[in-house]
Amino acid sequence: MIGLGFDDATKAARIAAYCREHAIERVFVLTGERALAPAVPEGVPCDVVPWTGIIKYVNYYRLLQEINRSCLVVVNECLRRQFRGDLTYNCIRMYLNQTPHALIFQHLPIIDTWDDFAILFDFETRSRWKRDKVTPELLREAIIEDVSPTITLSAQHVSVSAKTHAEYAKQRAELFAEARADVDKDPHNIPRALALVPGKDKSRATDPAKRYVARNQRLKLPHVETYRDITGDGARTVLELPHNFVDFADFLAVTRQSNVEIMVADTKADAWYWQRYVTWTERLHDAQASLRSR
Repeated sequence: MIGLGFDDATKAARIAAYCREHAIERVFVLTGERALAPAVPEGVPCDVVPWTGIIKYVNYYRLLQEINRSCLVVVNECLRRQFRGDLTYNCIRMYLNQTPHALIFQHLPIIDTWDDFAILFDFETRSRWKRDKVTPELLREAIIEDVSPTITLSAQHVSVSAKTHAEYAKQRAELFAEARADVDKDPHNIPRALALVPGKDKSRATDPAKRYVARNQRLKLPHVETYRDITGDGARTVLELPHNFVDFADFLAVTRQSNVEIMVADTKADAWYWQRYVTWTERLHDAQASLRSR
């Protein structure tokens, strides 16, 4: 079963019910980079394998020996990469092939595009269709419960100073010159760097009574967290959007918020990130609609 959008209490309840109904003797939890492992029933032995340990030989051969048909494998928030044939995903599939019992939990059904859902579908269906695109017809082969939130974004527009605009223009010229001199440079380095320039202007527009999230701790404000260290649910205003969608998906899974306010400076880089994420939410909504209409 694929459970989308479940909170920790619901995950624990589903695991407990599954263990009772199928006389599960042991649980193996494979858990994502930022996720907490869901609770298992008292008295049922449980092994928790973090994301970075899934692929390690010390775990790989042990799990292949120890997972059997009386075990439940829980794949918790492991949609981390977009390549369907990723080596860590291959390890997860090998573990799942040891037992008929599996629960797959993920906050959102995609990282970026609909093709990402094929990874979760492969886990649920033991890769029987791993070379096929996931179509509405094929979706009927999986048990899917989708209560994932509808994500909406709103913009808090911030006007930056003339000094900041001048610094932005200077850095933009330097970055483009570097890109022209080295065509192998990642072009996304340009918006990544330029999005940090209005940080001080945005920080002056923050409310100390509210919580915010930024890319790093350079602003040194007590009410601003980073995407890497954020813990606990509750609303945060986004001071800077992350470049990688998976970091934003992690942020939403941790905070459990669905309506997100984004600070958008009057620079082209911020406008680009804002539009990029508006389009991302549209793809997410389309994926959710496909799952709910099957």
